[in-house]
Amino acid sequence: MNLLAFETSTENCSTAVLRSDGEVFSINEVAPQKHAELILPMADQVMRMAGIEKGDLDGIVYGKGPGSFTGVRIAASSAHGYAQALGLKCAGVSSLEALAMQALYETDESCAVASIDARMGEVYVAVYEKTGRYPKALLEPCVLKPSAAVQAVSESLGAHGAYAGGTGTELLYVAGLNRNIVKRSQFPDGEFIVKLGAVLFEEGKVLDASEALPLYVRNEVTWKKIPQQHASEHHV
Repeated sequence: MNLLAFETSTENCSTAVLRSDGEVFSINEVAPQKHAELILPMADQVMRMAGIEKGDLDGIVYGKGPGSFTGVRIAASSAHGYAQALGLKCAGVSSLEALAMQALYETDESCAVASIDARMGEVYVAVYEKTGRYPKALLEPCVLKPSAAVQAVSESLGAHGAYAGGTGTELLYVAGLNRNIVKRSQFPDGEFIVKLGAVLFEEGKVLDASEALPLYVRNEVTWKKIPQQHASEHHV
């Protein structure tokens, strides 16, 4: 199965291809405010790296957030456009899931604290346990003040050790997160988005193009269909 992935929920703009032989190709560029102009050329580039064309794709994966309001819209709309044009299904992977798997990559640890700076004095945070091929949420994605997030993380982990990933980690450290929970990843990477997406495809957990929407965790803003969304920068 050939899968193309988009991830734009943070400052990092990333695309990746999982080729049918299992090899993964990815491109990352930290380029705030430039995701919209970079993402499609990067998709073309990563497909050239993988030696495939659009017609060879079997599905589209996207990082659904949480993260930058504008950023998650770009990944979702890119996935929607590709899937609709090519008649393909989509799979949405949480950016926090990807951060957790990156933090746990090539370690013996089973738990990870994933967090993204949500601005306005808050963090998006989740805790995952690596069970099988897809992480299990011990703390579902939520947006909290750092102090409340540290408490929620502590309650979720219990006596388990963990690694950390994401731009919210420093805020959690300042708020009291155990610094033995070492940070091992900064931004969600398309490589892990596409790998997790492949599991969703294999399990039949796929979406129609019209269902490619971001993961929304802030209650005070109502999510609208992509054509109705305002272009200003917020976080969701």
